[in-house]
Amino acid sequence: MFNKRSDVSLFFTDQVVGFFQRHDFLDQAAYGSLALEKGAIENGYIKEPESVLETLKKLFEKYAIFPRTITLMIHDQNLLIRDVKIKKEDIIKKTIDQYFNEQLGKSLHLPYPEPVITHFIREESEEMIRVIALITDGHLLHAYHDLFDRLNAKEVKYEISAIPFYNVYHNKVEQLDEVVMFVNLYQGMFSLQILEKGFPIFNLIEENDGGIEEYTLMIENYVERIANYYKFNLRKGKQTIKKVLVFNMNTEVDDRDIESLLIKKLSSYKAHNCDFNTDETFSKLLPKVCKLPYAIFLGEADRGQQNIDFKLDRIPKNRMFGHQLMVISFAIVSIMLLVYIPYYAMSEEIKMQQNNNNALQMQLDMLLEETPIIPEIPADQLAYNQAYNTILNELDDVTPLMSKLLMTQSSKVTITSYQVRPHDNEIVLMLLGTDQNALYEYLLFIYETHGIIDEKTDTRFITAQPTFRIISSQTMEVTITHA
Repeated sequence: MFNKRSDVSLFFTDQVVGFFQRHDFLDQAAYGSLALEKGAIENGYIKEPESVLETLKKLFEKYAIFPRTITLMIHDQNLLIRDVKIKKEDIIKKTIDQYFNEQLGKSLHLPYPEPVITHFIREESEEMIRVIALITDGHLLHAYHDLFDRLNAKEVKYEISAIPFYNVYHNKVEQLDEVVMFVNLYQGMFSLQILEKGFPIFNLIEENDGGIEEYTLMIENYVERIANYYKFNLRKGKQTIKKVLVFNMNTEVDDRDIESLLIKKLSSYKAHNCDFNTDETFSKLLPKVCKLPYAIFLGEADRGQQNIDFKLDRIPKNRMFGHQLMVISFAIVSIMLLVYIPYYAMSEEIKMQQNNNNALQMQLDMLLEETPIIPEIPADQLAYNQAYNTILNELDDVTPLMSKLLMTQSSKVTITSYQVRPHDNEIVLMLLGTDQNALYEYLLFIYETHGIIDEKTDTRFITAQPTFRIISSQTMEVTITHA
């Protein structure tokens, strides 16, 4: 294995991280994967950075990797693609990036609090520019970049799955189709991507945890729908999708099932299960989670697509180190001035006060030992106690009744509070339900369950139909009269 810094590509799922290390000789390249702790990454977002960092350290130590450049594969679930047409008159004195920033929240609505956008110019005329915008969450990229900084990576790059998949496709055929659809199978989900002349113009991600039959049926339906949407909505019947390539990154789905089920269903699209057999012996050993990182370097020398350049506003490392040094220095001086020196100056006074406190405590203990304890109960307290006992003896115990009412709660109706009126033989309940129908059904249920038919029993104690008052659409006050 290598002892010098090298280029490494990484691909994260919520369960595992895979890597591939570039090398001029394929048989000397390093690759591998390691499981992540459950919940460390959710939907591509880092929830436990320290846990993910420790996993990466173990992975790099195992293969003696010292990263120079780390290329992060952005998962399809964290990527948006927009096909945007811009009038040239709108960008006379501004760049396309400035135009996108001005349109955020106006004509361009994105689900990310800090969207990061890069773009390709797809077509250009005298009046219009057609731009393919690739969009992801800046918070997500910053979180991964922070981890790579702690691993001493010199440079961080980004990639999307459409580019390495296209590299694989480019290496397998002589004649490239102008329009092609990629079906990418992941753990518990799949994505559909449309590429025109190697440019990604559409991306859709859907979740599916069903069996292989349900999985393939759902994919078939989506392929049909998206192909029709592309033909009639995006290209007005002028272009159609004739080639569908399936890339299986799902460890729970066997390639033989893909061939026997999905490929046959998509035969009208010249569907093909696209593997990575550039080197057959090598590709058989390559884990599925490592195939995307491997494909990043495949055909890189003659790739036609532009590099994916998500620009992040990052503080330079030397400036960050200087800030940290200043903060540490300020903290040390502050501790000296505010904590240590005052403590040292007052230490003698503290000791003297502690001695005085100890002496006073000893005197207090001696006085307490010599003083007889004679409990005295005030007259008003005695009167209160007597009145309370008198009232308590005259009240009926409604605890068993309330216990039976509390047992009638359900997932739709909950008793939030209750009030007992002993002189009126009434119990007032405050109910919270999912809707009014649930409240009415519950009202009818308790009357049918606990209403007196012939004579009072342990379970039948309600003497009359409960009255109620609607507080809101989900809240009701119910008054029950008991025997």
